[in-house]
Amino acid sequence: MTHKIQFGLRFDEETLIEIKKIAEEENRSLNNLIEYLVKQYIKEKKGDGND
Repeated sequence: MTHKIQFGLRFDEETLIEIKKIAEEENRSLNNLIEYLVKQYIKEKKGDGND
C-alpha cells in the first residue's frame, strides 16, 4: 500500500472552478484529478529528456 502525504494547495478561483468542472465531467474527485494530472506531468517530463 502506498503511503500518501496530505498537504494544501492554493488555486485562484477561476482555475478551481475549471478543475472542478473537469473532475465532474470525468466522474473523478477533485483530489483524484489533481493527483492524476501531476502524475501525467511527471511521466511526460521523465520521457522528455530535454532538461
